[in-house]
Amino acid sequence: MDTQHALARATLSSGKALRLARISDPATRRAHIVPMDHSVTVGPLGPVDHTERMVSLLARTGINAVVLHRGRINHVPVDAFSSIGLIVHLSAGTSLSLDTDAKVLVSSVEAAVRSGADAVSIHVNIGSHSERQQLADFATVARECEALGVPLLAMMYARGPQQSGPSSAATLAHLAAIATDLGADMIKLDYAGSPAAMQAVVASTPVPVYVAGGPTISDDAAIALGAEIMSSGVAGLSFGRNVFDASSPVRVASALARIVHQRIGDTERVAALA
Repeated sequence: MDTQHALARATLSSGKALRLARISDPATRRAHIVPMDHSVTVGPLGPVDHTERMVSLLARTGINAVVLHRGRINHVPVDAFSSIGLIVHLSAGTSLSLDTDAKVLVSSVEAAVRSGADAVSIHVNIGSHSERQQLADFATVARECEALGVPLLAMMYARGPQQSGPSSAATLAHLAAIATDLGADMIKLDYAGSPAAMQAVVASTPVPVYVAGGPTISDDAAIALGAEIMSSGVAGLSFGRNVFDASSPVRVASALARIVHQRIGDTERVAALA
């Protein structure tokens, strides 16, 4: 186990530690998390039974958790969560908004816990017109998480009028610093573009970093990207569209889960899985 993860775990309350063990490997804090909160932003992800069917399929692939909005959980059978964790997303914004970078809180940590959440997540767009409010919401959620012993996954992005193109390693490290300072237990970031650049980001924060999959690509490309990202020393992946929109979601999710949970430094086996 590396020092970064040991230090992160040492500061966790017992409640957070227990819940984190349900959504990540207790020894390494490694996890493959599949976000499926996109429907608030872009509309339905598929037919009426899409979430129920997809969660049930993914539960057999070795992934650690899914991210859903609170209302959507009511339409997924309880037994679908028997082998994977549940992260309830508290932020929302739509592609129909006059400000598509705006995010507001649409639920609370307490409500998420009542829904059975193992953790909660928030989305923060740094550089947006509403950055000030999003940071205030982050602080509010972090305080609630601390009081209730609930892990917080912060999805951090540089988005706004002055942001263009992929985020640099320096920008991603700044996003990670914000999340760390405001109380996140897990941080989701975009990929820095290369293992070396991503490794520099990881080295800048004591909080485990999980990397987004980005735009939809082919199944094989998604698996190869996952292997490349994991070689940088991040704690795991948070691939959404490249799993649930894949030609074979089960194949992609299973391969990525195996890659995530290989021993640190076991590069030959990781490469073979790609």
